[in-house]
Amino acid sequence: HRDSVRTYNTSGGFLHASLDEVRERATQSLAEGIGGIKIKVGLPDTAEDLRRVRAVREHIGASVPLMVDANQQWDRATALRMGRRLEDLDLTWIEEPLDAYDAEGHADLARALDTPIATGEMLASVAEHRQLITARACDIIQPDAPRIGGITNFLRLMTLADEAGLDLAPHFAMEIHLHLAACYPREPWVEHFDWLDPLFEERLETRDGRMIVPDRPG
Repeated sequence: HRDSVRTYNTSGGFLHASLDEVRERATQSLAEGIGGIKIKVGLPDTAEDLRRVRAVREHIGASVPLMVDANQQWDRATALRMGRRLEDLDLTWIEEPLDAYDAEGHADLARALDTPIATGEMLASVAEHRQLITARACDIIQPDAPRIGGITNFLRLMTLADEAGLDLAPHFAMEIHLHLAACYPREPWVEHFDWLDPLFEERLETRDGRMIVPDRPG
């Protein structure tokens, strides 16, 4: 469907990084052609989470897509409370706010919040993802092709996700997922992982906020 895909990264957004580091890496990523910035949340002090997210939003501006990833650190009450407090920041999504297998909780959250909910990276089969889809537990589904059994299963899941009207943002393995995401009818996202660069002799190209699908064997 396309020869490039929207791209984002989390390169500097980890919880152990200082806020100055997070802002510096966000600036660097955007200069390198990354289109969106994701940062981690889920600190014991939720006020500090909010402070960091608001600071990054102010730093990158209102027009740059910003995502947060809780990595399953919140319970249902905390996720709802934090989601409401983050609503005014126009986040592209809140990722894994709850336990990966809590489809009911994610569904309740997706209904309660305007901010899209993203999840799915930890699930290990198409059947487990189908439970998310059936429960309307997310707005953006995040399958991992190696984890769910390869490309064939990923294509099966893409069909189910498209039928349900979900957006797609595959997890990890950008060298595989770039090609698969480009086959999705709806405009997807692919996460860029620059810390895997030492493993490869060639680099995927990012330009103007998008990752370019290679036109060569590889």
